[in-house]
Amino acid sequence: MFNNKNKKESKENFLLYKPLRKIEQWEVNDEKVKLFFHHNKPIEKFMRWIIKKPNINDIELDDRGSMVWQLCDGTKTVYDIALAMVKRFNDTEQNSIDRLIMFLRYLSTRGWITFEK
Repeated sequence: MFNNKNKKESKENFLLYKPLRKIEQWEVNDEKVKLFFHHNKPIEKFMRWIIKKPNINDIELDDRGSMVWQLCDGTKTVYDIALAMVKRFNDTEQNSIDRLIMFLRYLSTRGWITFEK
Protein backbone atom coordinates (compact mmCIF):
# COMPACT_ATOMS: atom_id res chain seq x y z
CA MET A 1 0.00 0.00 0.00
CA PHE A 2 1.18 3.57 -0.66
CA ASN A 3 2.58 5.27 2.43
CA ASN A 4 1.41 8.90 2.62
CA LYS A 5 4.07 10.67 4.68
CA ASN A 6 4.02 14.34 5.44
CA LYS A 7 6.69 16.22 3.43
CA LYS A 8 8.11 17.76 6.61
CA GLU A 9 8.66 14.32 8.11
CA SER A 10 10.46 12.96 5.04
CA LYS A 11 12.77 15.94 4.58
CA GLU A 12 16.20 15.65 6.11
CA ASN A 13 18.02 18.65 7.50
CA PHE A 14 20.96 19.43 5.20
CA LEU A 15 22.62 21.46 7.97
CA LEU A 16 23.22 18.23 9.88
CA TYR A 17 25.17 16.58 7.03
CA LYS A 18 28.93 16.26 7.37
CA PRO A 19 30.92 17.17 4.23
CA LEU A 20 33.99 15.05 3.51
CA ARG A 21 36.79 15.86 1.03
CA LYS A 22 37.40 13.42 -1.83
CA ILE A 23 40.42 15.20 -3.33
CA GLU A 24 43.51 13.88 -1.59
CA GLN A 25 46.17 16.14 -3.09
CA TRP A 26 45.97 19.66 -1.72
CA GLU A 27 48.15 22.03 0.25
CA VAL A 28 47.87 25.22 2.29
CA ASN A 29 50.13 28.21 1.58
CA ASP A 30 49.54 31.57 3.29
CA GLU A 31 46.15 30.31 4.56
CA LYS A 32 44.99 29.60 0.98
CA VAL A 33 44.20 26.08 -0.17
CA LYS A 34 45.46 24.86 -3.52
CA LEU A 35 43.84 21.73 -5.01
CA PHE A 36 45.78 19.56 -7.46
CA PHE A 37 44.18 17.52 -10.24
CA HIS A 38 45.97 14.83 -12.23
CA HIS A 39 44.71 14.18 -15.75
CA ASN A 40 45.54 10.50 -16.16
CA LYS A 41 42.83 9.35 -18.55
CA PRO A 42 44.15 8.62 -22.03
CA ILE A 43 41.86 11.11 -23.78
CA GLU A 44 42.77 13.84 -21.27
CA LYS A 45 46.48 13.14 -21.77
CA PHE A 46 46.09 13.26 -25.52
CA MET A 47 44.10 16.52 -25.51
CA ARG A 48 46.56 18.14 -23.12
CA TRP A 49 49.43 17.00 -25.35
CA ILE A 50 47.76 18.60 -28.39
CA ILE A 51 47.21 21.96 -26.68
CA LYS A 52 50.54 21.81 -24.81
CA LYS A 53 49.13 21.79 -21.27
CA PRO A 54 50.66 19.95 -18.29
CA ASN A 55 49.04 16.77 -16.92
CA ILE A 56 48.61 18.40 -13.51
CA ASN A 57 46.21 21.27 -12.97
CA ASP A 58 45.66 23.30 -9.79
CA ILE A 59 43.06 25.66 -8.37
CA GLU A 60 43.62 28.12 -5.51
CA LEU A 61 40.61 28.85 -3.30
CA ASP A 62 39.89 32.24 -1.72
CA ASP A 63 39.79 32.87 2.05
CA ARG A 64 36.27 31.56 2.56
CA GLY A 65 36.70 28.60 0.25
CA SER A 66 40.00 27.68 1.90
CA MET A 67 38.45 27.77 5.35
CA VAL A 68 35.47 25.67 4.26
CA TRP A 69 37.72 23.15 2.49
CA GLN A 70 39.82 22.62 5.60
CA LEU A 71 36.71 22.14 7.75
CA CYS A 72 35.22 19.52 5.39
CA ASP A 73 36.82 16.68 7.32
CA GLY A 74 33.76 14.52 7.95
CA THR A 75 33.51 15.49 11.64
CA LYS A 76 31.86 18.93 11.40
CA THR A 77 28.33 19.49 10.17
CA VAL A 78 27.33 22.07 7.59
CA TYR A 79 25.89 24.13 10.44
CA ASP A 80 29.17 23.97 12.41
CA ILE A 81 31.06 25.24 9.36
CA ALA A 82 28.53 28.05 8.88
CA LEU A 83 28.98 29.14 12.50
CA ALA A 84 32.76 29.17 12.05
CA MET A 85 32.27 31.40 8.99
CA VAL A 86 30.07 33.78 11.01
CA LYS A 87 32.75 34.06 13.66
CA ARG A 88 35.69 34.53 11.29
CA PHE A 89 34.13 36.78 8.64
CA ASN A 90 31.76 38.70 10.92
CA ASP A 91 28.75 37.85 8.75
CA THR A 92 25.13 37.02 9.56
CA GLU A 93 24.24 33.40 10.21
CA GLN A 94 21.71 33.22 7.38
CA ASN A 95 24.07 34.79 4.85
CA SER A 96 26.85 32.39 5.85
CA ILE A 97 24.51 29.41 5.55
CA ASP A 98 23.30 30.51 2.11
CA ARG A 99 26.81 31.08 0.78
CA LEU A 100 28.09 27.85 2.29
CA ILE A 101 25.30 25.73 0.81
CA MET A 102 25.90 27.21 -2.64
CA PHE A 103 29.64 26.51 -2.38
CA LEU A 104 29.13 22.97 -1.06
CA ARG A 105 26.72 22.21 -3.91
CA TYR A 106 29.37 23.36 -6.37
CA LEU A 107 32.03 21.18 -4.73
CA SER A 108 29.64 18.23 -4.68
CA THR A 109 28.63 18.54 -8.34
CA ARG A 110 32.33 18.62 -9.31
CA GLY A 111 32.82 15.41 -7.31
CA TRP A 112 35.32 16.98 -4.92
CA ILE A 113 33.34 16.31 -1.71
CA THR A 114 30.72 13.88 -0.47
CA PHE A 115 28.30 14.05 2.46
CA GLU A 116 27.78 11.77 5.43
CA LYS A 117 24.49 11.81 7.31
